[in-house]
Amino acid sequence: MFKESIRFPLIFFAASIIWQLIAKREVLWIDNIGIFFIIFLMFLLYNWSKKPYKWKKNSDE
Repeated sequence: MFKESIRFPLIFFAASIIWQLIAKREVLWIDNIGIFFIIFLMFLLYNWSKKPYKWKKNSDE
């Protein structure tokens, strides 16, 4: 689940750094890191919610 959640945010982080270096000649590190963590947490929550929970795992009924 972790590998699936981190792939897109890392690509976005690298692409945004490269874009900012080429276009602006200045990298906004705090903005990029903040957006990276927000995207990562959203993907992590999404992938976590797709996994079904087994209700009554240890129930004898």
